[in-house]
Amino acid sequence: MRAALSDDFGFIETIATSKSIDIDHPLAPYFYYDNYEHDFTFNYMRSASNFFPPRLGLFPSLLFQNSYLCISLFFGFFAYAGSIRVFKFFYHYYPTYKREIALAAIYIPSVCFWSAGLLKDSITFGCIGFILYGTLNVFVRKTNIKGSVLWIVIASILLFYIKVYILLAFILALTIWLFAETNKIIADTTLRKVFSFITLIVSVLIAYLLLNYFTSQEAAENFKLETLMEKSERQRRALQSVSTAGNSAFEINASNPFSLVFGSIVATFFRPFIWEINTPIALFSAVESFIFLILTLNFFIKKGIGVYFRSIFSDPKLLMCFVFAVVFAVAVGASTTNFGALSRYKIPCMPFYFIMLLLVYKKASLPYPKWFSTLFKKIA
Repeated sequence: MRAALSDDFGFIETIATSKSIDIDHPLAPYFYYDNYEHDFTFNYMRSASNFFPPRLGLFPSLLFQNSYLCISLFFGFFAYAGSIRVFKFFYHYYPTYKREIALAAIYIPSVCFWSAGLLKDSITFGCIGFILYGTLNVFVRKTNIKGSVLWIVIASILLFYIKVYILLAFILALTIWLFAETNKIIADTTLRKVFSFITLIVSVLIAYLLLNYFTSQEAAENFKLETLMEKSERQRRALQSVSTAGNSAFEINASNPFSLVFGSIVATFFRPFIWEINTPIALFSAVESFIFLILTLNFFIKKGIGVYFRSIFSDPKLLMCFVFAVVFAVAVGASTTNFGALSRYKIPCMPFYFIMLLLVYKKASLPYPKWFSTLFKKIA
């Protein structure tokens, strides 16, 4: 794109108005090769989700004379701004647990790593924070409404074109949170039960519309319910047809919906296991997953699964975290075939699961394990 503008700055309008690039596009010659023999870069640019990030990167590229460090800082600061807003959202409701919230929202190592460069994930992670905090301002705090609505619209557009399934999962989680918050303030028991039933029906309806109407768009069609299992199985068959020695491929039993959902959740939050590590980068992801697994199992053993879910469903904010984390985990876990890619794809849901897990401990008055308490004190 820089080369195109160097030849003719009039291409700026073409870049701004194009959603993707094919062989007949005026910009195709500038994307023809990418320093690899027979690697035609414009093939990647046929997808709007692939073309959008470099378009956004063009501005800092021109501003900072094509410095990759400055471009990465530009994207990284946006992601960091989003993580700060995730922190501010939960701090609004749980001011006494600010250190736990800060640890989960800002300081997860793999989230910091994968949201700090010229990647889709830096943009999408930042967008989640802006949408979340903007929704709080508009519907709860009733402050800075115009600015918050503007950021919600901008972030939603970015998510729609870059990774629409994140937007779908997040809209569902936010809707359930808002309905649940409204339900809590109803004093009459009978009316509250009626509203709870209506909330359930509306949530199911919204989920159906999101997964069937909006996923009729080209960017989201792979995440329709009826195609998710087929897509997952097809990807895994393709993976098995080539040699997987030395990489980080993993398998999920996709023979039935329950196995697919359960396997996807386990892969997203609790894998790779320690014995599945084969690269230095995977070590960080494995340590995080191990901490998540031990903390979750410790709660189940000490307090029981029933208390775990009662704590979640009794608090609208934790319910929102649960819905977003689980739906997102299924989406990425079912459609990803190696831990390297999964460690990057899953970063939007990691803070929400970790915040939910730590706050569940607090709500149940269960002390953290001694090793985690020691680690937490050193970090915090």
